[in-house]
Amino acid sequence: MSEILIDSKSFKNNLDIIASHIKDKNKLALVLKDNAYGHGIEQIASLACEYGIKSVFVKNEFEALKIAHFFDHITVFYGNISPKVPKNIHLSINSLNTLEHLEEKRSIELEINTGMNRNGIPRQNLSFFIEKILSKKLNLFGVFMHNGYGDEKNNDFEEAQKSFLQVKEEIVYLSKKLGFALPRFHSLASCGTLRSGKIEDDLVRIGIAAYGYLGNNFPIPIAESLKPIASLWADKICEQRLPKGSKIGYGGKSVLKKDTIVSTYDIGYGDGFFRHDGSKGELTTAEGYLILPITSMDCFSCISQEERVCVFNDVSSIAKMFHTIPYEVLTSLSPFIKRTLI
Repeated sequence: MSEILIDSKSFKNNLDIIASHIKDKNKLALVLKDNAYGHGIEQIASLACEYGIKSVFVKNEFEALKIAHFFDHITVFYGNISPKVPKNIHLSINSLNTLEHLEEKRSIELEINTGMNRNGIPRQNLSFFIEKILSKKLNLFGVFMHNGYGDEKNNDFEEAQKSFLQVKEEIVYLSKKLGFALPRFHSLASCGTLRSGKIEDDLVRIGIAAYGYLGNNFPIPIAESLKPIASLWADKICEQRLPKGSKIGYGGKSVLKKDTIVSTYDIGYGDGFFRHDGSKGELTTAEGYLILPITSMDCFSCISQEERVCVFNDVSSIAKMFHTIPYEVLTSLSPFIKRTLI
């Protein structure tokens, strides 16, 4: 049975590195959206809780409810939340429409668009939204932005931070004027956190770095110590002793150049593993066994006799081969693959 092994020691290593950098473990919050970037939201939540993480961020209410018992604060990025969800679940507000449909006393976090122009309310509407929140008797738990320039070495990153600083100053002014408690502030994701010398927000939202990767396009020395935490393993279905010239799989894409033992293993594109058709070069397992194109829906053929092979223990090379980023490879993995903590 195929399986994803999650290395708890590597996960702790990554959190230790980040906590040491930000100099305050209490500021460390994790992003567990999209099934914890494909790693298994319940498994990663248990490790995060054990580490002492208090705040996390998820995609939707469905994910939030799965891990509601682990954390003090869970923020839902998208969609709405039901009236009876636990009080430790907060909703991210990106529009007036979402705000209008919330019942009284619900806890929210307000996202501000400071230049990425993806999600968030316009800065110039901040005062209007604050007054609307207060009139509906909602709890403004947090105010945040997503700095989308953390991976790039240019001035846009600093400009976005300056913009958020102005947002914070306006919130401080409005809290004194209108008499509401200051919310928590956060703006930095993984790259933005690790490239910053000083963290002035109340917390940082760490996603991909916790899982051992970073998307930086310039050197960030501390990131070199991060370790991928997931390895994908496949079990042998059967093996064939085939003569030279035998064709393998759909369309006979692979043709054996000599007598070879070929085995099939129980991972395919139906499990979220990318469909290898040979057009992008050779693909091997972590041990170096050649994976033969074309990958099937539920299995792949490989020049190996092993009972179990490690499909990958670092997705960086696969991401590069398919002209994408580690995020896509990891989040594509089926939630039906067993996840095991080691």
